[in-house]
Amino acid sequence: MRWVLYRWIWQLRAPLHIGYTPAGALNRTRLYIPARNMWAAFTAEIARGQAGSAFPNYEDIGRELQEHARFTYLFPAERVGDRWYAWLPRYEEGSGLCWHREDGPKEPDRRFRRRLLYTRPSTAIAPGSGAAEEGTLREVEYIATHWKPAQASRRDSSPVAFVGYMFLKNTVPQTLEDVLKDIREVFIGGETRYGFGRLKLIPFAEQFPWEETQICFGYEVLLAEREPQVNKPLHLMAHGSVTEAKGEWEILFRWDWQTIQVENHPLWKPGSLIANEKSFVVRPDGLWQVLSSA
Repeated sequence: MRWVLYRWIWQLRAPLHIGYTPAGALNRTRLYIPARNMWAAFTAEIARGQAGSAFPNYEDIGRELQEHARFTYLFPAERVGDRWYAWLPRYEEGSGLCWHREDGPKEPDRRFRRRLLYTRPSTAIAPGSGAAEEGTLREVEYIATHWKPAQASRRDSSPVAFVGYMFLKNTVPQTLEDVLKDIREVFIGGETRYGFGRLKLIPFAEQFPWEETQICFGYEVLLAEREPQVNKPLHLMAHGSVTEAKGEWEILFRWDWQTIQVENHPLWKPGSLIANEKSFVVRPDGLWQVLSSA
């Protein structure tokens, strides 16, 4: 076996904003955490911890992490009893995008968003006047730390967490593995200077911070291959490259070592329905790429 798969749970301890295409004065957020954000957060934690008084070596640490680990996207999770269940996006014929909790319940996208999202007004301050700078008034959409109850009659409010997975190569240096497993808190997304984006790990057990598994969002994985693979999923659980699917497209822009990077073709968004049985490689950046031989 070349890879070991772990499931992990991160409880949201502060509002979370993952930047998405704005709508007028509203800075929208995604409802999930892309793999790249998790990789960046871990890179930052490790690099800063090893830097001492020097400038953190983000570039080398980031590349080492991509060599030995693969992160999946993380999706909102709700606690039922003593178990956390992720809400996963799924495109359905005639219904569009819906969200399915792993233990069965289903919500259309519009209703699901109402259970998670709030907005907060924000503006830049003009140094000369101390008043709001012209043209900067906006609202920031964010994921709250607690779910709104599904029924209006209920008064209780459960915490929000995020569930995802990490593939770890069996040749990972022990020092790197130990550092990874010691990380219990990360900061992710935008507005972190204002207290946003704090996530705390919910350990699987006292001695094992992550839960070892062979299932990724309900799908079988192939761990003995050169790169980790998800075997014939029905829906994408990341942005993915595949010829035939049903859902929505998106072109991704991202920063890579202070240089903007653009995927050279549209990608299917998480939840897209895959037309034919395909297997996918989990790329170092967390995107899913269909196997050419699948």
